[in-house]
Amino acid sequence: MNDQTLLQKNNFPTAAVLQQTGKTNLHVTNEAGGVVNVNYNISSSMSSGGNSAEQMIAVQTFSRKYYQLIVTCEEDVLETNVVTVQAARALTKYNVPAEIFDRCSTLSDAGIEELKRFPAVVCRENTEFNGVTDPNQWAVYAYIKKVRVDGQQIKIVFQPIATIHQQKLCDRRNAVFFDLNMECAITDLNRSAWSVHKTNLFEAFREAGIPNMPMPPEEMVQ
Repeated sequence: MNDQTLLQKNNFPTAAVLQQTGKTNLHVTNEAGGVVNVNYNISSSMSSGGNSAEQMIAVQTFSRKYYQLIVTCEEDVLETNVVTVQAARALTKYNVPAEIFDRCSTLSDAGIEELKRFPAVVCRENTEFNGVTDPNQWAVYAYIKKVRVDGQQIKIVFQPIATIHQQKLCDRRNAVFFDLNMECAITDLNRSAWSVHKTNLFEAFREAGIPNMPMPPEEMVQ
């Protein structure tokens, strides 16, 4: 069968198929009169980029009783994995359980080690008020690697484990499970702060329909 026969059998143009797996670039070829469809996926899980054994140990020892929420206005926080929190907004009497304030708020060596056992949710401030944020905004589920006090600033180094669609946290049906206040204009996700919540983060993930989150064994309740 020659080329001429092939052309006679099919008079309709066929779109070229291009598969590409690059992380930071996308090539699209659009023929005259064509339609370009771009499909993309953002996984709810992410490679931590860190030591997998370190992550496994961190997750295995996570508390199922407390988690820490770190909200920031820093634009590059999810690129640097470092958060700077003003001391006046870190682990204050009004945003941690009383027993955590007594044990951890001075950031003693023992207090920092205890805080490292609490799973963390790190996110940028919501883009709007009243429990609303940009639909493309993401938070991360993470573990804390280092805490350093530098005058009136506290630097927290964290390692991401997985991503969370931030609107899941804003949804009032889910907020109660995360112990978040979404009933007012300025919510817990509108103000930069470091807080500790007395709630089971893994149960909250389950109730909010956030699957495949690495979690400690059920028997290791802390």
